[in-house]
Amino acid sequence: MKRSFKILRRSCLALLPGLLVGLAACDEDTSGPLPEYNSGQDIAAIAAAASDLTTLNAALAAAGLTAALQGDGPFTVFAPRDAAFDDLGGDVIAALLEQDNADLLSEVLTFHVVSGIAAAAGDLTDGQMVTTLQGSELTIGVSGGAVTVNGANVVTADIKAINGVIHLIDAVLVPEVDLVDMLILNDEAQTAVAAVSAGDLVSTLRGPGPFTVFAPVDAAFEELGSYTLEALLDPANQALLQKVLTYHVISGDIRAADLTDGAMVATVEGTEVTIDLSDPMMPKVNGANIIATDIVVENGVIHLVDGVLLPELDIIEKATITDGVGTLTAAVVAGDLVTTLQGPGPFTVFAPVDAAFEEL
Repeated sequence: MKRSFKILRRSCLALLPGLLVGLAACDEDTSGPLPEYNSGQDIAAIAAAASDLTTLNAALAAAGLTAALQGDGPFTVFAPRDAAFDDLGGDVIAALLEQDNADLLSEVLTFHVVSGIAAAAGDLTDGQMVTTLQGSELTIGVSGGAVTVNGANVVTADIKAINGVIHLIDAVLVPEVDLVDMLILNDEAQTAVAAVSAGDLVSTLRGPGPFTVFAPVDAAFEELGSYTLEALLDPANQALLQKVLTYHVISGDIRAADLTDGAMVATVEGTEVTIDLSDPMMPKVNGANIIATDIVVENGVIHLVDGVLLPELDIIEKATITDGVGTLTAAVVAGDLVTTLQGPGPFTVFAPVDAAFEEL
């Protein structure tokens, strides 16, 4: 299956009129002398010695790809400089280098490598499609002597190695990945990644889908407060966390253009969220601003939101995530009243705060 691709740069993700998101290359200042490169060695050795390819070198080692780029080749490598990796954000780089994400890292890195050819910049033509080791294609652009690959600028071309050629680029190229991997690659969605893992929903969101996910950014989780966030991530409250997270997921591929003002959309959790397009420049879902839309992945689409959406909770669920009533919650459990207070009700509860119990 042919897969689409994108340049991933943290500073480029923006909400545009008409609810469209552009993931495109940003201009980078490449003025000033460039480092020297030790041509005449294999590709891996050149990367290891280059002062501005330290992150790439570490990534190759973490993904177990160093030996491959010491092979006979020939290879053409579009190598992101350190500044390109820096644009991803420190949390994303750290996540990519984790052993658990080795497959994702390998997929990203092999998307920068073309096997079987050592193509000099002068050999590349405008509109040319080249197939990568990852399996997807890259699109070459040539204009006025400048070369781009998937929109990223080639800032240093034709570093010759004994087993191929390296072209340095100013952005990290990312093939189309699944919902979970795209969240990992977004520096503003690291808490969402942790929550999906804690909620045991990774395999679900890697499934065929398609799914539409309204993904809260890190700042949205922070606004819940540390007590509520810690309660949600507590393994003892996994069912509650799953309820909250699946309230952000819709079955089907719903793009920004498909949203209509006032629409009530059923979630995987079972209840509905409400779309508000009364202000076309700031669309909302359940009152949370949709700050980026149409981040398309293999098995669906992601829209970033600036608030955590909470479904209707029962008395026990609400008490569990509410700071100041932890003693009451423990007392209800000790008194074997959980099932009763999760019943149909309705109930009115005069809830003593923790300080009230302390006064006893």
